[in-house]
Amino acid sequence: MKPLRLFLCSAALALAATAAAHAQDLPGHDLAGSHDHPLVSRFAGSVITGYQTVDYDRMLLPLGKTVDDNLVQSESVEGRITRIAYVAPAGKSTLEIFRNFQAALQSAGFATRFKCEGDTSCGDGYYLASALLDPVREGMRTEDASLLAPNLEPSNDDVDVLTAHLSRPQGDIDLVLLVAKADNRLPGIFLEICEHKPMATGEVSVDAKAMDDGLTSTGHVALYGLHFANDSAAIDPSSKATLDEMAKLLAGHPALKVYIVGHTDDTGSAAHNLALSQQRAQSVVKALVNDYHVAAARLTAEGVASWAPVASNASEAGRARNRRVELVAQ
Repeated sequence: MKPLRLFLCSAALALAATAAAHAQDLPGHDLAGSHDHPLVSRFAGSVITGYQTVDYDRMLLPLGKTVDDNLVQSESVEGRITRIAYVAPAGKSTLEIFRNFQAALQSAGFATRFKCEGDTSCGDGYYLASALLDPVREGMRTEDASLLAPNLEPSNDDVDVLTAHLSRPQGDIDLVLLVAKADNRLPGIFLEICEHKPMATGEVSVDAKAMDDGLTSTGHVALYGLHFANDSAAIDPSSKATLDEMAKLLAGHPALKVYIVGHTDDTGSAAHNLALSQQRAQSVVKALVNDYHVAAARLTAEGVASWAPVASNASEAGRARNRRVELVAQ
């Protein structure tokens, strides 16, 4: 019986070592400077091991399982992005964690767009997790990289993914949740949240040379530095720098004639948007004629409402890109 006793002792030591390794996996504190997102609290006992916030970025929404190790059904959204990686405490299954998040999100009004549990409905959970993590892991802050990706690389069918959406007056929210567990590791949780909001504009100015280059190469140039009061044709004072450059362009090319073309998003009726886009174009023409003494015969105001979009109107970010004035060579 001694050999059997020795074998049992060795097995006990191995189990103890595994338990010790698990204890080491769970840090005693959150990553410095990190915190839960105000809309979604953590699973009880979890610790933040990775964190990132970006004022404006793109986020991938999985909307179907992987096929031949590729995510073939997805969507991209833009806005303020928060990414948080957690390690969950020992003794908790991925299913328990996932169900708790599901219940909390449902109570908060989130609508599920996609859900998969295990390889049967996720395709290959490892590749689905990789599709979510690989593009962003380098940008996330972490004190210990071994607690970030390895805890989120599922094995043995141990993966759950949820894509959810919340509509609200102050801006829609998209959310992706990944819960996974690798062999001999604690469960990992990855939460990515997109708060839809307009991108800050006016941070890149288009000078007279850039306008000239745009007219020469494509015949038109979008001027996002021209701003108006909400649902109004009144030009905001912040537009002066762009008006200065437009006047400089026209002064440098005395024979140049241009269309000033107003564009809107698709909010409101077509008739209203057509009138608003025309009025905004006329306001720009008026400013160039009155304040910069450009001959009125060189400028023609046109409005095209929302009929020439450069982005989808389904998101606020897209609508912000569509609200613009363009300079078009005659």
